[in-house]
Amino acid sequence: MKIIAIAHDPGGANAVAATVAALRETGTEVEAYAKGPAIRQFQRLGVACTSISEEHQTLFVRLTGDILLTGTSQYDEFERDAIFWARQEYIPSIAVIDYWANYRQRFQPINNPNTEPTFPDIIAAIDEVCKAGMLADGIPEKRIRVVGQPYFAWLIARQKSRKSIFKPIENILFASQPNANEIEILRILIKVLTDYKPLKKLLIRFHPRQGECHASLDLLAQSVLPFAIDESVDTLATLCNQDIILGITSIILIEAALMGIPAVSLMSGVDETLVTNQRGITIPLNSSEKLREFLYFPQYGEIEEQFVEQQRHADFRVAQLCKAII
Repeated sequence: MKIIAIAHDPGGANAVAATVAALRETGTEVEAYAKGPAIRQFQRLGVACTSISEEHQTLFVRLTGDILLTGTSQYDEFERDAIFWARQEYIPSIAVIDYWANYRQRFQPINNPNTEPTFPDIIAAIDEVCKAGMLADGIPEKRIRVVGQPYFAWLIARQKSRKSIFKPIENILFASQPNANEIEILRILIKVLTDYKPLKKLLIRFHPRQGECHASLDLLAQSVLPFAIDESVDTLATLCNQDIILGITSIILIEAALMGIPAVSLMSGVDETLVTNQRGITIPLNSSEKLREFLYFPQYGEIEEQFVEQQRHADFRVAQLCKAII
C-alpha cells in the first residue's frame, strides 16, 4: 500500500505532516508532496517531502498510489486538484481539517466559489464542534469522521511542564496579526507592560501576511520596553523559551497552550473567534485591567482534559483511517 500525501497552506501542512510521520512510523510507504508554505512546515516537523513548483498539474500525470491524503488550502488549488485527480483514478481520498472555520469553502475553487465543492471520500473532523459546523455548511455526514487534529496530537506529545504560578512572568511573546485591531491591542499591551517590573524582554512576532509594520514598530520604539522582533524559523523553539504567549486569535496561541505554555487571547475590539477560548485551552482577556491582574496574579486554570484526550494520538488515528479506507 502506498499513500500520496499533499499540502499547500501551513495549517493543513502541519496536520498532513504529522500524519505522514505516524504512517511512516508504522512502516507504511508514503510519498509526500509539499508546495509553497507547506514546504517549511514539513521541514519544521522533520518530515521528508518532495517540493513542488507553482505548476503542479504535471505531478498528477506521473503519480501512482492507493490512497490520497490532503490538507485544505485557501490560497491554492493543489489539494482540490489532487482530490479531483484521485476521483478520476478511482483512488480513495481523505482530507484533514486543521481549524474550526470555512468548511465548505475549503473544497470550492478559489476563483469560482459558487461551483459545487469537490469533496474527498472522507473528511477528518477535529471534534464534535467541528463536525456540527461541517454539517451546517452542507458537508454530507457520511463523509465525516471525528478523529481529532493530527498536529494537535504532535504538539501534545511534546508538552512541557506547566509553568509554576509562583514564578514571575519575565519573558513574553506577542503574536501580532493583520486586520485584528492589532495596533490598538499592542498599544494596550505596551501601556500595561510599561509598569510591569518583572519584565525582562518582550518579543513580537509579526504574521507573514502582515506586510508593513511601521505603526507597530513606531509604538515599540517610542516605549521604554526591552523588546526584540522574533524572526526565528522555528516558532516552536522560540515558544519554549517564553513564560507566556500573548496574541489575538493566532494559531500560535493554540500551539503554545497544547505544549503546556500559558497562552492569552487579547480580545479588545475584536470578535471572539478562537474556539479554544471556550475550552479552557487559551485564556481570553478583554481589558487592560484584566491583563494587568493576570500578569501579577496568573490564573492558568486547567485545560479541558476531554479535549486534550480527544486530540492525543489523533495522528495515529488518521493514519489508521487511511489504512482502513481501502
